[in-house]
Amino acid sequence: MLRRVLIPSDQRDWVVHFAEAYRRLGFDVTTGTYNFDLEASHPDLIHFVWPEELAGWTRPDFRKIDSMTACLDRWVHRARCIFTVSNLYPHGQYRDPIWHRLYSAFFERAEVIHHFSQASLDQVRKEYPAAAGRNHLVRVGYNYELFLPRRPRERAKSRSKFGFEPSDVVYLVFGSLRFWREAALIRRAFGRVNVPRKKLLMAARYVEPGSSWRLRWRRLQWKRWLCSKGTVAFTSYIPNEELCDLFDAADVLVVVREDCLSSGVPSLGMTFGRMVVAPSVGCIPEFLADTDNLLYEPNSASGLALAMERAVAMNREAIGAKNRDIAARWDWEGIIRCCLDALPPARG
Repeated sequence: MLRRVLIPSDQRDWVVHFAEAYRRLGFDVTTGTYNFDLEASHPDLIHFVWPEELAGWTRPDFRKIDSMTACLDRWVHRARCIFTVSNLYPHGQYRDPIWHRLYSAFFERAEVIHHFSQASLDQVRKEYPAAAGRNHLVRVGYNYELFLPRRPRERAKSRSKFGFEPSDVVYLVFGSLRFWREAALIRRAFGRVNVPRKKLLMAARYVEPGSSWRLRWRRLQWKRWLCSKGTVAFTSYIPNEELCDLFDAADVLVVVREDCLSSGVPSLGMTFGRMVVAPSVGCIPEFLADTDNLLYEPNSASGLALAMERAVAMNREAIGAKNRDIAARWDWEGIIRCCLDALPPARG
């Protein structure tokens, strides 16, 4: 019987959901990337999340990949193996042969390849044809229930905390902006939105890596623009216990993604009961299916601006309440049960 699980990751805000679900199902849970390298623990099951994290978030050479693959082979020889897919490649590394080789090693060895959307499965099969016939599982959606406060939520108090008036229309942008095109998109779109008393609550940092003069100039432009619009902006990490005030202060969550396979931002907004405006890419259309949330054409400033305007005329609180009910059904214990049920019979 499977009773001990290793989740080799240090990404607390994400792995905590896996760990708590396994714990509730009676598992003894161990986490940490160092446990992958040490090979000192004795789990019955190992649940992988990000191969690139095991490489130290830096591009490995082929020698490093060979070493990781040998370690992976030893693990799958002694424990059952599940791999949850979040990306096709690390962000900004699309079609890199080094990362393709590393991801392939995990796809080819996992007994269950778990996806949060059918779009994820379809894209993995296309990008990694050798893994197309493997044991794939799709279970749409997940939530951030662990981040919900136990205290009463006071929307008016949260808005006042950030200096917003009751008549303001507050658009929240959350998460990292990884490319200049994403930062430029929200700039152009917000300028086109014809809504009186529109306000921007920016809990998203422009984090495109590099130190070239062009990137430094872009960062300066970004800061100047935020200041010129009177944006309430956060430039540092926001603790989970403070997320409630952030989402309660907003009227609409605006998701800005140039392209993505899986994004947690719509799920986060739905968990907190906010209406969502998001691009029609990756998993997002499936997450927002059969809801009154709004999708826009990726990279279209006019499309995003129109969706932001349309949201003002809709019953945002009712939409948010429905989102909250949907997210509540995307429980992590159900995700883990599906993964466990999908495991093939144990090897003799």
